[in-house]
Amino acid sequence: MHRSNAFYSVVLLLLLLTFTHCTTSRQRLLKQQYKEIYVEEFKLIYFQKLLRAGFNNTEEVNSLIAFDKSGFTEPVLTSEDYQLIERMVQADQQQMRADSVARIGRVAEGAEGKQVFSYMLQKLEGKWLDSLAKERYKLSYFRHMATP
Repeated sequence: MHRSNAFYSVVLLLLLLTFTHCTTSRQRLLKQQYKEIYVEEFKLIYFQKLLRAGFNNTEEVNSLIAFDKSGFTEPVLTSEDYQLIERMVQADQQQMRADSVARIGRVAEGAEGKQVFSYMLQKLEGKWLDSLAKERYKLSYFRHMATP
């Protein structure tokens, strides 16, 4: 009888460890997915706002952005995130204008003016935006949604 109880105890312990490990793995995966969603949403909002600013908030650009279905449909970013992105875009817009003015008379006539796409590409290719988004994620309520 004692051997039977020991066997059932070992089986129960193994099952408990298996389920605990599966739950922990699922939680880790869920946390990673939430982080990826947040970072991508942060970068997407930055991209959209920078695109609007680069092209002076034209109707055409606004129409393209409204037509596009990229991004997460539920609120992910905080109001502080949006404010930070807005301030970053304002600084970027000033930099694009300054670069545009500095190019006048220094480049061929057809190359003068704002270079919105190359500026945006340079900003988006850098690791700084990913790093900033990950830091913002750590402060976000969104990361706590992955924890049951």
